[in-house]
Amino acid sequence: MRFNILQLLKNLRSHSHGKEITDVDILRWANTKDKSLSDGIFFLELLSAVQPRSVNWNLVTKGVTDEQKKMNATYIISIARKLGCSIFLLPEDIIEVNQKMILTLTVSIMYWFLKQPVEEKPAATSDSENGSQLETLSNSTTDDSASESSVE
Repeated sequence: MRFNILQLLKNLRSHSHGKEITDVDILRWANTKDKSLSDGIFFLELLSAVQPRSVNWNLVTKGVTDEQKKMNATYIISIARKLGCSIFLLPEDIIEVNQKMILTLTVSIMYWFLKQPVEEKPAATSDSENGSQLETLSNSTTDDSASESSVE
């Protein structure tokens, strides 16, 4: 594996005319290749999938300009907070596709979804075995309000 990585880096250097490729160069290249994350549409679709009717699509922009991207990113954070997700990122983190902050947003949405009672969850289809593991995990989670209520 180490040999393969070193060979890959050597080949990469030859394509950059001998200039050393830094982490910043790689991230800049990757971020410019995936514009779809910076416009926020993916996260709005994700939020809509886990909670139908949570997104008012009339408020969503195409995310072409920086201003439109910021509006979408702000809206994503607003929806996630209203749902009860723990949010630690800023709109700029979405616009700039800050990898770690994007991961925390995604995990927070997933955690919120898994905490929901089974009957409230929208029907989700699974293309892999991971889907059944997630369903098993979600079925085993306990809703705090349900555990605190008493039966009369």
